Amino acid sequence: MFFIAFAIIALVSMQTGLHGDPRTTNPNPGDAPYPPFLGVTNWPLVTSVISAVLTVAFFGYLGWQSIRLRSPHWLLIVGIAALFAGALDPLANWATFTVFDSRVGHFPLSWPYFNISPLLEPTLSFLGGYASYYVLTGLGLLSIHRRFIEPRIRHNSWLDRHGFTAVFITGFAAGLPLNALMQFIWLKVGLFVYTEAAGPVVHIAGRQLPVLMVIYDSVLFAVVALLCVRDDNGRPAVVAKLAQRLPALGSRITTARLMVVATAVLMTAVLLPIAVFSMLRVGGDPKPAYDMWPYPTVKVYDPYGDLERAGKPGPFYR
Repeated sequence: MFFIAFAIIALVSMQTGLHGDPRTTNPNPGDAPYPPFLGVTNWPLVTSVISAVLTVAFFGYLGWQSIRLRSPHWLLIVGIAALFAGALDPLANWATFTVFDSRVGHFPLSWPYFNISPLLEPTLSFLGGYASYYVLTGLGLLSIHRRFIEPRIRHNSWLDRHGFTAVFITGFAAGLPLNALMQFIWLKVGLFVYTEAAGPVVHIAGRQLPVLMVIYDSVLFAVVALLCVRDDNGRPAVVAKLAQRLPALGSRITTARLMVVATAVLMTAVLLPIAVFSMLRVGGDPKPAYDMWPYPTVKVYDPYGDLERAGKPGPFYR
């Protein structure tokens, strides 16, 4: 009930634009540096609609199935865990210098925690868009493993004896090109931009794609694929095994305990890379990660003055 109340308040309070915020609004905006991709001038609206439909369809279907079965659907457990893990997104955006198009529907800029994001925190993604995207992707990667990889694993081989590891490897390997494609598309349509990045950066069609970001999401995809493996009782197998090994939880595995363990696994999988990116941000040597600033109405996010020293045009905000 708390989440439903929060979601209603967040949706009613959702904003677009910067509302003249002097810290981030460019007082002298120029022309957009790139022509509209495929002729679409408002990709944030398109992606917001897709995010809303995906969230409603995903959680609506699992909710209906849970009511019909009179028990929470196993995938709903993973979905709710992903929802909690998605709540760490403001921290992830800060750690990775992620700036969204100001036209994306977002939480009020003055709201605590959400304003940790360099510019804004997307409302619809936070409220379930990220969760449904990651879970459906993980489920798809598991299907790829079941159909194409598992039949080719030799009986009694190392991968056959370590089935969870095999799923993780497939999820990561297949997730790399998929995530690279999705990241490139989002950068191409201008949904967001990484102002700086540590590590290698790939230049593709006028966009710069940080390799570490491709690896980061691919690891999360693999973890979610692992959580989608079910045991003989229809429960998430990894989560059930972990719940059994925790003496504090007792011997009886309840839905609530499965949900707590699944949430702990996913939040750990998200927090560890955030910690790494945070250390790279503060103590590493991040470099500019864009060719031309895509948002003429927004100042450039430059918290340490690196972009200005690199010769990038401003104005800047920190």
